[in-house]
Amino acid sequence: MKFLIMGAGALGCAFGGMLAKEGHDVTLIGREKYMRPIRENGLKISGIWGTHLIRSITATSKLREDYEPEIVLLATKSFDTARAMEDLKAFIPDDSVVISLQNGIGNEEIIAGHVGKARTISGMVITGFEMVNHGEVNVTVAADTTKIGELNNVVTERSKQIVSIFNEAGIPSEVVDNIQMHIWAKALYNSALNPLSAIFRVNYGRLLDPNAFSIIRDLITEATAVAEAEGVELFWKSAEEYLDYLKDKQIPPTEKHHSSMLKDIEQGKRTEIDFLNGIFVELGRKHEIPTPVNETIVRSIKFLEGSSQR
Repeated sequence: MKFLIMGAGALGCAFGGMLAKEGHDVTLIGREKYMRPIRENGLKISGIWGTHLIRSITATSKLREDYEPEIVLLATKSFDTARAMEDLKAFIPDDSVVISLQNGIGNEEIIAGHVGKARTISGMVITGFEMVNHGEVNVTVAADTTKIGELNNVVTERSKQIVSIFNEAGIPSEVVDNIQMHIWAKALYNSALNPLSAIFRVNYGRLLDPNAFSIIRDLITEATAVAEAEGVELFWKSAEEYLDYLKDKQIPPTEKHHSSMLKDIEQGKRTEIDFLNGIFVELGRKHEIPTPVNETIVRSIKFLEGSSQR
């Protein structure tokens, strides 16, 4: 199949490279400083998905009308979703499908606003990727398989086909009929660990310290209250039930991982905090639910963003 990867950073390059390895027609759209080394030397992938050198892949920083992808994998930062979809509209066929592989809550609604719900698929990726060098990606850790699901929660033939393609390419995946539950589950995980890892400059394992975990407890308590008010069904019946799962099941396999938010701040980049803890603050205001800890975290990250850009 013909794939276009929009926002080909570490995640996008890893997905695109694995698909190209299996013979799919893949075009990466990303920053030229990352794309040029791939054109010249191929794309190197290492880590838990194996070691590969992929040369049969198109890597560019410019969109062209002749790409005509069947599937678009959107891997941009969440704050770039609207702009990316504006850029894509003129270059993708009317029967193409756009799959969000992004962090945070709200990306699918933005995508559907441009191409319609029928052409929008949601993806949940909870795997660690690191751009070791320009043109070289390391797949570091996975807390779960990639989940793919339709917005109407119906398991369709196309979603099953996409998951089959991913698995054949070496990307462990499964189709689900409750994708929003997975999206919110990842948002809880990210909002609990990413900002505190960035603020304290520690790996995830260090956040099990009672002082740090007490902050996480407050973050999650606020977030689950907001989810209940919003009518979102979660996998866990209470904040405490999720916190036990986070502590016992999710943090241990990723304990040495540092958040991408920390790397963004160190590199003077904008973070996705508005689509993580910021969403809980926004929805809290909507339902008149206080979210002071999440709001403090958002303000702290924005302070660090500003400090790193001076």
